[in-house]
Amino acid sequence: MAGRIPRQFIDDLTARSDIVEVVSSRLTLKKKGKDYWGLCPFHNEKSPSFSVSSDKQFYYCFGCGASGNALSFLMEHDHLDFVEAVEALARTQGLDVPREEGIQSSASQQEDRRRKEMQAQQYRAMQLASDFYQKQLQQPEGLAGLTYLKEKRSLSEGVIQTFALGVAPDAWDALKNHLTQSGITEAQQLELGLLAQKEETGRVYDRFRNRVMFPIRNVQGQIIAFGGRVLDDSKPKYLNSPETPLFHKGQELYGLYEVRQQRGRLERLLVVEGYMDVVALAQQGIHWSVATLGTATSEDHLKRIFRLVNEVVFCFDGDNAGQQAAQRALDNVLPLMVDGRHARFLFLPQGEDPDTLVRKEGAGLFEQRVNQALPLGEFLLRHLRTGLDLNQIDGQTTLAELARPKLQRLPEGLLKKRLLISLSRLTGFEEASLLPSAQPAPQAVNRPPPATRQAIARQGQTTSPIEKLFRLLARFPELAREVPQDLDLSTLDEPLLKTFQPVLDYLQKNPGTTPQVLLAYWTGTEEGEALWQRARLALELDKSAVEMEIRDICRQLKAQQGERNNDQRYRELLHAMNERELTHEEHQELAELMKELPPSNW
Repeated sequence: MAGRIPRQFIDDLTARSDIVEVVSSRLTLKKKGKDYWGLCPFHNEKSPSFSVSSDKQFYYCFGCGASGNALSFLMEHDHLDFVEAVEALARTQGLDVPREEGIQSSASQQEDRRRKEMQAQQYRAMQLASDFYQKQLQQPEGLAGLTYLKEKRSLSEGVIQTFALGVAPDAWDALKNHLTQSGITEAQQLELGLLAQKEETGRVYDRFRNRVMFPIRNVQGQIIAFGGRVLDDSKPKYLNSPETPLFHKGQELYGLYEVRQQRGRLERLLVVEGYMDVVALAQQGIHWSVATLGTATSEDHLKRIFRLVNEVVFCFDGDNAGQQAAQRALDNVLPLMVDGRHARFLFLPQGEDPDTLVRKEGAGLFEQRVNQALPLGEFLLRHLRTGLDLNQIDGQTTLAELARPKLQRLPEGLLKKRLLISLSRLTGFEEASLLPSAQPAPQAVNRPPPATRQAIARQGQTTSPIEKLFRLLARFPELAREVPQDLDLSTLDEPLLKTFQPVLDYLQKNPGTTPQVLLAYWTGTEEGEALWQRARLALELDKSAVEMEIRDICRQLKAQQGERNNDQRYRELLHAMNERELTHEEHQELAELMKELPPSNW
């Protein structure tokens, strides 16, 4: 596994990169005065409000507030994670990205080179196979596939090309012969799942035959597998590549690469169940859907999704199978629901899937359905109380028992607190007794009024100004600009400063840093762990309110700094008085300090 990218390299790379070049390679910019202007890629607008400053190496949109540096622009605009953005920026400079690794032996280096060469060969074989399937659409043997895509599924030539759709001919060895002529051995084709082998005879043959072909790409756009849909009544109707050195279905999402090629800010992802659902939605202008590959939505899938967006919408058929799939998705997403993330559940009418429904009612109505999808909390409560009579004690107790394991999977945060309040109202049980670790088992009690419960919750809870500032900047790092440069925190008796000060210094040197960039930059460090803990505690606050809060905290710290300076000066004057005669001015200064300092400091 490659080591971490040295922080110094990232700093140097950002410093030597010209943000105007980076942005203008993706947007049309016009120079006005010292800055460059264009239409914002992150929201719809008719008049340019997106400015790029060459002097400050910073972009800012006066319409939607988007801001940042070259790295954050690549992450937001190209939908890249932090490492991918660093690599992309390094390529524009003709640089290789170094890694912090231990010294490798000569044998280890040789093995690493051999592995990379083998992988490059495997990617070449998969690309050759995809090219072959695409070309078949233009051949007589592929007419049935082309007719299916264009006439039955109403797909345009543009969408067919975007997803690199093709067709596997109705032959046993067409692909095998083509790849063999290109230097790809049968053993390699078998390893990549392009061929299958009969156990009894050992005969090898094309795995995909007489099927419309859907290439599956990784996030770099390399083809790692295929899915195929039959053109006749053969079984199975859909067939996927098996697990291979390139393809692990529990980690990949069909359509994710294509989603990331779309320009503009990506707000959410819609998770559907089939390839054709993704393609049909894209045909109607909905370019933000992905599909799992014959498996339930896994935690690995969801981690990948939440690296890109803060909202995921699960889309299921309205039948029993859809309900069961929704339960699996619910269980997998619960541990990842930190504050700031959202999950919703959309159930389609009986007998419909996204492909049929979006073609029937159009993108506008389908998006309305997505917008009205059930929030996770509502879906969870609806699921838990199904079939229970909450007017009976048995129903209330059963609901509490069913809720406990779900609550245990949820991280601490607003969603968990909200669910506890709702469950407490539904069951009549004290909120604390609904938690998994609570003993004894839930018992109905008379609860104190909300105001009393909140007062109890606040007892003993004190948060230092530095802790408050740390939490707020973890959520809104760009507001580090509100922290005065001359604010000296070094004399504070605050253990948290060891981790907070380097983060604050970084933010003040890198204005416009996004939360995603901030967390990625400090990954694997003590500062990164502290940031992650506070990001999990971050509230969904109004940015303007946070800005005011940060200013208040800074005023408070500034006042403390003034008191510390006065105290230090007071002690300096007392010490000087024992050594020499104070001047008239010093006597006046000492008198003023005695008025300002509390008697305990005299």
